[in-house]
This record gives sequence, C-alpha cells and structure tokens, in this order.
Amino acid sequence: MKCPLCGCQEFYVKNPEDEFEIFEFSVAGDRVEFHETDAVSFSNEPAATETNCNRCSWHGRLNDLKSG
Repeated sequence: MKCPLCGCQEFYVKNPEDEFEIFEFSVAGDRVEFHETDAVSFSNEPAATETNCNRCSWHGRLNDLKSG
C-alpha cells in the first residue's frame, strides 16, 4: 500500500484528543506499524481515521488505499 500521489509508505494520524500530537506509522502490505511505543495509547483504528502522507499533501482514509 502506497500513497497515490508520491508512492510513500509513511503516514501519520492526528490524535483526536490533542490536535498537536501525531502518530507516525508505516504500512507494509495490510500491516500498520507505529513508529513510537506510545502510539499504543491511540485507541482509534488508523484505517477508519483521517490519514496523512508523511511526504506530500495526500490525505484520506487508509481504507481508501486498500480498495484503490
């Protein structure tokens, strides 16, 4: 799974409880791997959350990438 604009496999989601905190992760196949151990506190599923590319301006749902 890659960003449809730039091909990057690095993404991030914003913490819905703190707009200044982000959780970065990589996508390998269908597996989401967070970069930091404190991302365990992120209770939402990244696939259903607004996801942003770490390299360019793409944003959308991770589920959108799987179906596209």
